Amino acid sequence: MLDEKLTQLDWIAGKTHICFTSTDPALLSVDAIVEEQDTAMVLGPAPVLKVSVESFPALINRMETQQQQLPGDVIVKKTSSPKRFIAIVYDIDQNPICQQEWVELALHTVLEQCEQLRIVKLAMPLPGHLYGKLDAETTMKGLQELLRERCAAYPKKIYIYKL
Repeated sequence: MLDEKLTQLDWIAGKTHICFTSTDPALLSVDAIVEEQDTAMVLGPAPVLKVSVESFPALINRMETQQQQLPGDVIVKKTSSPKRFIAIVYDIDQNPICQQEWVELALHTVLEQCEQLRIVKLAMPLPGHLYGKLDAETTMKGLQELLRERCAAYPKKIYIYKL
């Protein structure tokens, strides 16, 4: 569970207002939503790979030939509304499955995309917190520092949602 002392106050970082919400991200009025995934894209309530196959051998073949993502990568689905940023912050073949540097790399890419796509409102979970054991306060301070360094116009508001 997200540390309660983090959610008591909103955070300001550069030109961005960060607030915490327990509202389902699908119900928020935002321009983009960040989802967390692992390198094989199988974790989470909404796996990215939802491909039907005719047989079990075909499924195995598809899994073997699928190109895995690298930790820290972000896949941008621009055609959906709201846009989807799929942040690869877990690798189930590694121990630990989540590392702070992967989260920082993914956050950097997400914020670059927000600037390019002029995303005003962004919703995201606290990266690396759901399946990883990253410290919530350290991750929030890292996000705040990254936003201050960038001092970009977008996003203007980030909703951190609890899953």
